[in-house]
Amino acid sequence: MGPGTLVRVVEITGIGVREGTDGAVVLPGESTPRGSVLGGVIDHLLVTEGAETAGRRTTLEVPVSDPDAIAAGLLCGGTATLLLSPLTDLPDITPALWADAEPLVLVAEADGSGGDLAVSTGSVAGSLWNDTSTDTAVRRARQILRSGLSGAEIDEIEGRRVVFSAAVPTTRAMIVGEGPMAEAFARQGELMGWHVSFVADLATAEEFLASATPADAVLMLSHDPDLDVPVLAAATRSAVGYIGAMGARHTQSRRARQLEELGHTDRSRIHGPLGLDLGSRTPAETAVAMAAEFLAVRRGRPPRSLSTHDGPIHA
Repeated sequence: MGPGTLVRVVEITGIGVREGTDGAVVLPGESTPRGSVLGGVIDHLLVTEGAETAGRRTTLEVPVSDPDAIAAGLLCGGTATLLLSPLTDLPDITPALWADAEPLVLVAEADGSGGDLAVSTGSVAGSLWNDTSTDTAVRRARQILRSGLSGAEIDEIEGRRVVFSAAVPTTRAMIVGEGPMAEAFARQGELMGWHVSFVADLATAEEFLASATPADAVLMLSHDPDLDVPVLAAATRSAVGYIGAMGARHTQSRRARQLEELGHTDRSRIHGPLGLDLGSRTPAETAVAMAAEFLAVRRGRPPRSLSTHDGPIHA
């Protein structure tokens, strides 16, 4: 891997909601980083620090003022702890995974000591300080990949603080069917930054599912038995993270019966009727219920009001 510095967020105090993955690459001779950290509010600092720390690993604590944070689209100011490391430190598989937009978790000790561990859905490279810590980190990284959540989190392994930096591709949502409900789902997906596509035949659906990741979704709106059951069957065999199926109870029963006839006895991954029980009536409200269930499934969080529990809002 060529020269340059990878910048990762280790820990955040304050600052609030951020979009996308907090990570950037600083290359020699370039005036702006590739990627984004904290909405770009510290891009100028990253270029300077990347040049000064080139070739060595280090941590950096950066304060962000309220005015600067708000100007960058953040909620408030705070402090960010960053890990800067040479690109040459990263496991050899990392560039290829980035180039293919594969879901990836980079694991390192939070203080910058040691090396890096790269974990994707199908491969592992690098290591931590011993086999046990590496195995523990791989298991946790795989859990993070299944959550479909990009960002950084700190865990403790054998008394050491370890940062897991996840880069999960943008959700692709395949909508099978058409009409006002499909249009509402598409608008909701686009609002969330998803790549939404409409599918009306099995061959195209299977092509989508062949490359699906745990970050992706299948939204079955069609009630055509020649389409809905084969697509749902293919979805359960794929890596897609969320399978939602619209339809009344009798439609769900018909699908379940036909899936069982095809040998699909485990239908636990199919959410049908799809959506959380929010009292939705209109297509737009149903789309909100779908999106809420998708997030709950992907994050592994039981749906409940934030007002009913203590602790960090964005944990």
